[in-house]
Amino acid sequence: MSTNRFLDRINIQIENERPFILFSDFGKNSVSARLQTNSITYKTNDFSEQGFVFAPFDLSSAVYLIPNEETEEIGLNESSTFSASFNAVYGTISPDQHKRLISDAIKAIDGSALEKVVLARTAELDFIKLDIVQLFFSLVSAYPDAYTYCWYHPKTGFWLGASPETLLKIQDRKLKTMALAGTQEYNGSMDVQWDLKNHEEHTFVTSYLKNKLSDYISDIEISTPKTIRAGKLLHLQTSLSGILIDAPNDLKALISSIHPTPAVCGTPKKEAMLYINKFEPIDRAFYSGFLGEINVLKNNSTVTNLVVNLRCMHINGLKATLFAGGGITSKSDPEKEWEETEAKLRTISSVFTT
Repeated sequence: MSTNRFLDRINIQIENERPFILFSDFGKNSVSARLQTNSITYKTNDFSEQGFVFAPFDLSSAVYLIPNEETEEIGLNESSTFSASFNAVYGTISPDQHKRLISDAIKAIDGSALEKVVLARTAELDFIKLDIVQLFFSLVSAYPDAYTYCWYHPKTGFWLGASPETLLKIQDRKLKTMALAGTQEYNGSMDVQWDLKNHEEHTFVTSYLKNKLSDYISDIEISTPKTIRAGKLLHLQTSLSGILIDAPNDLKALISSIHPTPAVCGTPKKEAMLYINKFEPIDRAFYSGFLGEINVLKNNSTVTNLVVNLRCMHINGLKATLFAGGGITSKSDPEKEWEETEAKLRTISSVFTT
């Protein structure tokens, strides 16, 4: 499909207020689109359908679905598209406010069963002008190794992001996932050292996934941690994989078991979730939730491919709300944690002209 025809189809979808998703998978030089053919709001409770889901951090809230049977698929070679610049004004909260939140969390960890809690914050971009589809293509161009997306639904508005993290991928009976935790800025070299705090944070996530997945997969394989680059950031990544013990017909139980992981919530999960709900001053909504295809039949095989909704933003008119978080442990330093969230926000906002 030509670029102009592709853009026309998306604009018609927006004008008719019909849901759609644009996405470019990890390392792909192409863009796929799923266009819902009607204006009905579909949701899923058990992830038994075939389609594309957009899920919040807290699964007690609505999980939206674009079902396959009401979807038209179109695609575009990304190399034939374009990049764009945007005039925007960047604003953020007071550093002292977030540092106090972190200091209080460190004290809570020292005096409770809580080992780690992920605390998030926001920043805002006020645009002078904005074309959301062009904004998506700018993200695709800037972050070709990430999973980039633009989601629209009348009930949620526009969300865009460039995520470095897979939640899980299932093809037939083979399951793959990753522990992604530990962050530092990329300064021209992948040969870096990781401090004890980052190693500890990463171990929390790896151990959690290994424990949870042991109920669902056999022959589990765990890689050694490696440094990966995601835009202007470096992370520690460990891959986990195995064979599903039973056919993947209860996706809800599997997803509910691992989501949210300690990478976006904390550990123990119950205590961390309670702490976030009580003290975190923002509404995460779909930030640190997940999105992707579920139970999609491709070449006569079942495929589920879900990614964690990180490095993302919510668009409302000419205002974008950007989200970032960091894992807090007893070894955290409030100043460094603030700088980490600033680095993550810069990763997504750097595609704009300020």
